[in-house]
Amino acid sequence: MVKNIVEETNDKDMEKGLVLNKSYDIFYLGKSISIYDNLVHSNNQYDDSSRFDDYEIKIHGYNIELWCEDDHIVNICCRESCIYNGKELIKMSFEDFLSVIKEDPSNHEIFYIPCKDNWGQNQHVYVFDKSGLQVWVWRGKIRTIIIYDTNSDAEEIKG
Repeated sequence: MVKNIVEETNDKDMEKGLVLNKSYDIFYLGKSISIYDNLVHSNNQYDDSSRFDDYEIKIHGYNIELWCEDDHIVNICCRESCIYNGKELIKMSFEDFLSVIKEDPSNHEIFYIPCKDNWGQNQHVYVFDKSGLQVWVWRGKIRTIIIYDTNSDAEEIKG
């Protein structure tokens, strides 16, 4: 059965991609992670202070993360690829993204992200409430997109 799911998603060649407030490809917000068990290749358990369990899944050659609470998907995190209306959003300029999404951000914060060798990045984090997106930008380019359901409180940044 898993083979059929993987073949089906490969045949679509990612044309489905992001559906605002709802899904990314075959992964739906609010669905139980158990229906994707055969696709999960990593389950990162965090300490008790984290509210989410993190599952990594490789689809179309890219890793995505499914953040779950009580066994249900509350966030979908894309760092390598995120297709919306046929356009690749990861590495797209933030200005171009604004013209694609046609929504102004409802919130903006800057977070310092530590990297290797005592270096770090000041990433700009924009929240788009109507679209259910949190967009992380560094040096004017999108680095991460987090998809959430606007009807829940899942848009909180993972701690």
